[in-house]
Amino acid sequence: MKTLCIAHVFYPEFWPELAACIRNVDGPLDLVVTYVDDTKGIPEMVLRDFPRARMLLCENRGFDVWPFLKALGEVDLSSYDIIVKLHTKRDVKASHALIFNHRNYLGPRWRNYLLGFIRRPEDWTATKRRFDDPRVGMVADARVILRKDDVPWRTPRFTVTRSNEFTEHLYGRPLAEEPQFVAGTMFAVRPAVFGRLLARGWSVDDFSASVRDGTEQTAHLLERVFGAVVSMEGLRIEPCHGTLAASRFRACLIGIARAIGLFLLDVHRVDGRLLVKVLRLSVYRGPRPAGTGGKESSSQ
Repeated sequence: MKTLCIAHVFYPEFWPELAACIRNVDGPLDLVVTYVDDTKGIPEMVLRDFPRARMLLCENRGFDVWPFLKALGEVDLSSYDIIVKLHTKRDVKASHALIFNHRNYLGPRWRNYLLGFIRRPEDWTATKRRFDDPRVGMVADARVILRKDDVPWRTPRFTVTRSNEFTEHLYGRPLAEEPQFVAGTMFAVRPAVFGRLLARGWSVDDFSASVRDGTEQTAHLLERVFGAVVSMEGLRIEPCHGTLAASRFRACLIGIARAIGLFLLDVHRVDGRLLVKVLRLSVYRGPRPAGTGGKESSSQ
C-alpha cells in the first residue's frame, strides 16, 4: 500500500511528535507538509527529518481543514491507497470543560487520542489492516469517533445537522443513517471517499480566518462532513483497535462510575482544610491551617 501523509504544522513545538508518528508508516510514503508562516523555520525543521517532503505554504484560514483540501487538490489521489491526515494540536485549556462521550478531553488528552491510530508502529499496523476490509473507508482512534448524540452542546449538535444537510445536498439523496465523524480530524482514509467532496471545488474564500476560540465555522462543518461522506460512499468509520461498541460501553461504564463516585465520596479543601464526605455526610475534617478562619465555603 502506498500512503500519502498530509500534515499541517502550525505549532512547530509539536512537530517532533508528528514526525515520530509519521516514521511509523511502513511502505511507500509521500509527505506533504502545509504551514502558514514562513518565519517560524518550519520548512527547515521538516526537511531535516524528511528531506523529500513537499512543503506547501497556505493562507491562515480554515484551521487545518483548508490546508488539507488545498494539498489534496495538488496531488494525484489515484496514486495512493491511503491518505493520513495529521496536524499539530495544542493542549485544551484547563479552564474549559470538555467532555465528549463520557471522556475527558482536557490538556493533552485530545491530541493523544487523535494520534492513537498512528502513535506506535503496532497502532499503524492495526490501522492499515483495517483497510483489508473493503467496507472500511476511514480509520481513527475509537475515542474520537463520535455521533451527534455524543456531542453535549446545542450549537455543535446543530452543526452536525447542518453538515448532514450539506452532504445530502452534495449527493442529491438522504443519508441512510446518522453518520459518525472524527472529532479533531486526524485519521487514515481511502482517497476515493473524498471524490465527490473535492469535485465540488474549494477555495480560500470559502474559509474565514483561523481564530483559536472561534467556533462553528466552515472548517468545523467540514470536520463532520468528512465523516458523512464516508457513509454516503457506502463505507464506515472503524477504530484501529477493538470495536466501537466495546469502546463506547467502557466509556459509559467509566462515566457512570465517575458520577457515582462523585455522589458517594466528596473530597475537597476549604481554606486549605481537607474535608471528606460520604453520601454527603461529613466523615473527616482536617486541621485548619494556622492563620485561617471564618465561614467555610465549598470549593470542589
